[in-house]
Amino acid sequence: MNKPYEKFFEKEDYVGSHSAPESEDNAPLYDVTLNGIYPEDIYSSNGARYYGHGDPMDNWAISIIHGYRNKPNKPIKIYRAVPKVLTASEQIIDYGNQKKYILKTGKIPKSVTNWADKSEYYDFISNEIDKLKALPQEEAQKKIEINNGDWVTITRQYAVDHGKSHLNNKFKVLSKVVRAKDIFTNGDSIHEWGYNPQ
Repeated sequence: MNKPYEKFFEKEDYVGSHSAPESEDNAPLYDVTLNGIYPEDIYSSNGARYYGHGDPMDNWAISIIHGYRNKPNKPIKIYRAVPKVLTASEQIIDYGNQKKYILKTGKIPKSVTNWADKSEYYDFISNEIDKLKALPQEEAQKKIEINNGDWVTITRQYAVDHGKSHLNNKFKVLSKVVRAKDIFTNGDSIHEWGYNPQ
């Protein structure tokens, strides 16, 4: 059963088990050699081979890293995979579509696995719609977003792959435009960064 995300999980449920790199003792995107995080040869033509994961995305990540060198204020789009949870407004639309499906076909939607009686389920979602509509407007429209301290990536495909493997393929990819001085690496991966706006 789907619920508005505030009831479904807390932010701690999707931040991961270890914290993302912050500005102190790590290196920003505009100079990944700061604090000795990466050696100078990351900026060479062998950067992907030396510091990548052996993945085709390595070349793309390294080209981004090269393109942001010494450009702390240059905008960069960052990505993060999070569990796919609907806002209250989206849930109302989803329940409305399920009600239409039940009326049209006389069946419970295939995605609903924990109900057997279509009349009971129809009544349940009708009541859920009423509850969701009664929520204060700001709560009904609240969405998950990229927060200070989150793990992020500079390649969208890496976020997609993370969602598929770590979120049971039930995810959405968030994006946000920030500055090169707002994301940091601890040297563990050219794909994984900590969002820490300065």
